[in-house]
Amino acid sequence: MEAVTPTPAGNKPTDRLWFGHALVAICGFVAGLALSRLLFEGLFPAWSWLGRPFPALVLAIVAAVLSAWGGAYLARRWGAAVALTALPLLLNVLWLLDPAINLARGRFLFVAGWWLAAVVLAHLLLSETDQRWQWLGPLFIVAALAPVYLLTMSHAVGEADAFEFQVVAPQLGIAHPTGYPLYLLLGKLFSLLPSGTMAWRINLASAVYAVLAAAVVFRLGRQLLRRPLAALAGAALLGLLPVYWSQAIIAEVYTLHALIVASALLLMLRLIDNWRWAAENVPGETWNMARDRKTMVALAFLLGLGLTNHLTTVFLLPPAALAILINLWPGISRKRSNVSRRRSLIPLFLQLLLAFLLPLLLYAYLPLRWAALNGEPMGMGRFVDWVVAGRFHGALQWGAWLHDPTRRQIVARLFLDEWGWVYLSLAAIGLGWLFARRWRVALVLLAAAAGFTFYALNYYVPDLAVFLIPAHVVVAVWVAVGLAALGELAGRALGRMKTMTAVVPILLFLLVMLPAIRVTSDRWHLMNQSGRDGGETWARGVLA
Repeated sequence: MEAVTPTPAGNKPTDRLWFGHALVAICGFVAGLALSRLLFEGLFPAWSWLGRPFPALVLAIVAAVLSAWGGAYLARRWGAAVALTALPLLLNVLWLLDPAINLARGRFLFVAGWWLAAVVLAHLLLSETDQRWQWLGPLFIVAALAPVYLLTMSHAVGEADAFEFQVVAPQLGIAHPTGYPLYLLLGKLFSLLPSGTMAWRINLASAVYAVLAAAVVFRLGRQLLRRPLAALAGAALLGLLPVYWSQAIIAEVYTLHALIVASALLLMLRLIDNWRWAAENVPGETWNMARDRKTMVALAFLLGLGLTNHLTTVFLLPPAALAILINLWPGISRKRSNVSRRRSLIPLFLQLLLAFLLPLLLYAYLPLRWAALNGEPMGMGRFVDWVVAGRFHGALQWGAWLHDPTRRQIVARLFLDEWGWVYLSLAAIGLGWLFARRWRVALVLLAAAAGFTFYALNYYVPDLAVFLIPAHVVVAVWVAVGLAALGELAGRALGRMKTMTAVVPILLFLLVMLPAIRVTSDRWHLMNQSGRDGGETWARGVLA
């Protein structure tokens, strides 16, 4: 879609413009009513006068007039379609019709409406191929998710593993197997922040990783689709998943894992995208592996780094190998390729191996800190058992997916609970569209999701949902692709109706985001840990 074409100054308002003015005024009126209720309930009793009908109506009318004036100004410059910017403000109706006092829900819906309005305005003013989306999209993701995580994050100690990480990371101690050296070293850096409690600083690290991972998912979706609204929807939906949200506000390793997975998938996509270039240049003498050598080395290094945070990164090795093979195939499959050209692959593979092994040196953290903390060497046997999590091997039964049908039901239910039928259907459409249009990308993404899902099918632990977070990263990409596919189909159906073709992506984006925003507003009080002490009395007893 191209950006909205400015309307020449001096044109008389059309019926479409007047309809747009009316829509903007109505949306502004609703936002004004919501603002009056927010002020009344949030600043009661100082602002109790806003609880009376007349002051509330006056504020709403003022908001409607200001909105209509602003909408008219923008419409004169950019056309009637700009009126769609105000449409998300109608989200406030969900709260205005609710008689219960729920200030957190009202604030969330109010801010979410303005966030959606800003996204729609950016989409109208910028073309989908505008390079400013490269930084504007991640900025929108930060603006959407960072407040959610920060407002629901606990400032006190957590429980179980979260408590352990909050204690161990600042002291550079030893965590339970597999040791998580990367997470602990990064956690130490966050512990040096000058503000907040120590527990909050370590929790903050998880929130930062979660936001960055969602931003990378946007970059991944946009590189794949060139549809910023669809990419934004997929990334935002991922960030609002209950399991993802829950891990973003406590000291845990899973959002860092999601960041590494998303970044690795982005590098794989770049390699696949470049295979056409290689294919075009194979007949000549200009093909050069060095074009993507840096990307391959970065991918290998990232995979090794990921293993120092969570061992399930190993399930990225098959899709990574597949992406590298796809990139190199035009050269290595060439019948007339000389021996020296094929031998040039050997130094490349050695570089990849070195890049993969180098970050694994972080595991030296374990024996070094063990000796410093315990006054004795860790020993090779204990070190290996710690790194491979030998104590948990009993919970991992590789044949469970085959002989235990309840495992399939449990994992399927976990996906359904997080996404729901609507979004999973959209993901299925996206996967099908990818296989039809870009089967290589579809194969790599499916291999990644299948690996993490396979692990969950065979791992008997109570907190199984968190091990599916990497698979949810892939599902988020599929959802984005599905949304883009629906937009493309709708655009074809509308044919030459240029106005409707420009509006359809916006309407689809809003329709996809609406259920997630409504559910998030209802779920807020369940996810909110900001007022909980996290079992501080228990923690003090443990450390005593």
